[in-house]
Amino acid sequence: MGNKNSSNRRHGQDNIINHKDPNPTLNQSENLDPLAQQQQPPPPPPQQGQNRNQGQGQGQQQTPFSNNYPPQPKSDRAPFSESLAIPSQADPVSSASALAAKFIIPHEKGPDRWSSNYMRDSVVFTPEGAQIAIGTLSSVKPFSGGELISRETGLSYGIYSCDMISTNVKGHVTAFFLIANGINEIDIELTGRVSTVCWVNVWKGKEQHPIKIDLGFDAAQDWHTYAIEWRRDFIAWYIDGQKVYERSDVQVADPSTTEFKLAMNSWTHNNEDQWAGKFEMPTDGRKVVSCFRNMSYTP
Repeated sequence: MGNKNSSNRRHGQDNIINHKDPNPTLNQSENLDPLAQQQQPPPPPPQQGQNRNQGQGQGQQQTPFSNNYPPQPKSDRAPFSESLAIPSQADPVSSASALAAKFIIPHEKGPDRWSSNYMRDSVVFTPEGAQIAIGTLSSVKPFSGGELISRETGLSYGIYSCDMISTNVKGHVTAFFLIANGINEIDIELTGRVSTVCWVNVWKGKEQHPIKIDLGFDAAQDWHTYAIEWRRDFIAWYIDGQKVYERSDVQVADPSTTEFKLAMNSWTHNNEDQWAGKFEMPTDGRKVVSCFRNMSYTP
């Protein structure tokens, strides 16, 4: 999940939403809210929005949007985008340095409860995009991973999007998220334990609200576009331009008074649970690499 409280989860039964189901509903007995009292009702069922782009061609940039609410005021924040890829004709060393300068790349850092620390050398920029590999580079943890934190500031309401490829290695986590440390976090997470689902989540302090989404495809096999639409009155999540979940029951800090960061990371989970499972380095030669490209923000 983002990069702070991911392993505080207590997993019960799952809230599961089928990505292909046009009218998904939640079973009231399947509340996965880890810190909520069991008698509290689950989040409201998601409402399906229309899709501006129905095609899902590889690399096609799709623009998710919501029409379930009155028009939301647009942020004054300018849009931005970053391919995360080295241009094919450019010098790879200078291009990688220029890309890296746009991000904070933590080094030898990570929560104590994780089995990995972030390492700069885990992050590589290629003509296909950014790759963050799991390895054994850390001097203080069994494994190493990596994180890219955008240097863009003044983040506010709008749509945050990124193409990703995860893995099917148990215990490995690939994530794209907004974070205001200790206040809020809005996540999209792919875990290798089951690579045909993703998790969407909102943190409020130490309280979290994870929902499992049935993707209808294997997230470890190809590029797909994952997006967060954050508005004053609701948060919605999209996959390949199709809205898969929406909620308005979790308070998120006011971006005009709280500094949010946009990040993506690759790390190893250290609990033998039903969420990601405990990571062990594959012995069959498989590389454990998260891939990212086409990160963007639209007010």
